[in-house]
Amino acid sequence: MTLSIQNLTAGYSSGPDILHNTCFELREREIVTIIGPNGAGKSTVLRSIFGLTDIRKGEIIHGSRDITSLSTHEIIRSGIAMVSQGRNIFPDLTVEENLEMGAYTLRSKQEIKDKKKDVFQFFPKLKSFRDRHSGILSGGERQMVAIGMALMLSPEVLLLDEPSIGLAPKIIDEVFAKIQHIRDEGASILMVEQNASKALSISDRGYVLELGRNALDGTGKKLLTDPKVGELYLGKKGKKS
Repeated sequence: MTLSIQNLTAGYSSGPDILHNTCFELREREIVTIIGPNGAGKSTVLRSIFGLTDIRKGEIIHGSRDITSLSTHEIIRSGIAMVSQGRNIFPDLTVEENLEMGAYTLRSKQEIKDKKKDVFQFFPKLKSFRDRHSGILSGGERQMVAIGMALMLSPEVLLLDEPSIGLAPKIIDEVFAKIQHIRDEGASILMVEQNASKALSISDRGYVLELGRNALDGTGKKLLTDPKVGELYLGKKGKKS
């Protein structure tokens, strides 16, 4: 098991609990998607794994290591990277400088150079933009930069928060194809995504979260064909009796 989240209850600072005894599993080389309505706590799951919430109960296990109480810096070093909602990049820096920022835990200049080469091979378009300031790029290009920053550390687990938000349909297809490629290269991916139909279609498994609690889970295919999931989250109307 790459990542196991058991009976997780979490929130922010002194506020109320957002997650209530939630459980998730991410296996090696899987894509797992969490869907649900706004306010269900989906992003809080990812932020909890990444050390950005107040965990009040439960545990998060990465491999054989308990990472529940680790700092974000320690979690990154353990092999977990996250691409936050809204493409968290540095708009005043060039594409290449952003990638270097993503490699801030690396000490070897040669290793950073090699990792940039890998990212440019993975996203050839970024290589031609390497000297451009990231703030002038399109939404899809900025998303590539954000994912590229995360890939600089060759994570075992990649957390993606709404990777398709604000993107045109054609670009969404490109981003999801890249997500599959990242999985094929060896990473495990846990994703939160409002485009439930698209996300579940490439997912090995999925979870439905409602009001911070597990509601449903199953294979991506099973959830895609579940009438309740279809009506509530995929825009499919139920048949009239």
